[in-house]
Amino acid sequence: MTVNTLTTLVILAILVEFTIEIIKNSFPSLKDYKTQILSIIFGVAISITTRTGLLAALNIDTTTPIIDYFLTGLIISRGSNVVHDLIKKLNAKTTS
Repeated sequence: MTVNTLTTLVILAILVEFTIEIIKNSFPSLKDYKTQILSIIFGVAISITTRTGLLAALNIDTTTPIIDYFLTGLIISRGSNVVHDLIKKLNAKTTS
């Protein structure tokens, strides 16, 4: 996995996280599960529109790229901490 791909994933995760925080602060009546759903929708939409796929970055071939985009969107919807933890785990596996 390239540094470029890792940087892209982190930036997209931060973008989703900040956007959802703005929405939560603007609409305090939104319940946690609603903001979580919004985060998933936004993360998947960003991943699809930017064609950013974690599986492709790991050189894992898929017959349907939308699955890759969906899974990547779910990961980035969780925010930058989750993406950072995932990167650490992937780096640990490649160095061992």
